[in-house]
Amino acid sequence: MIWLKQALTGPDNQTVAIGRLIGFAVGFVLLIVLPLVAATTTVFNCVPVERWAALLTALQFYVPLIVGGITTLIWGTNHTEPKPKDSDNG
Repeated sequence: MIWLKQALTGPDNQTVAIGRLIGFAVGFVLLIVLPLVAATTTVFNCVPVERWAALLTALQFYVPLIVGGITTLIWGTNHTEPKPKDSDNG
């Protein structure tokens, strides 16, 4: 799980980067949770396919806006993140 820590922390590999954390959460919901819920509710006839189709069609407009906002948040807060300390191994 070291890769997860590296993905969610800033350049110092210790401080949690808020933009990365939010991006991970949104990505997890959009790529894993939403398709699983859609498939499950469709299989059990709780929600008709047409409603999911309408929702997913609407998301094609909103998802790029969310990704752009998260990218801006990561880029905008990057200069405030703690930088790694120089290590002298010699």
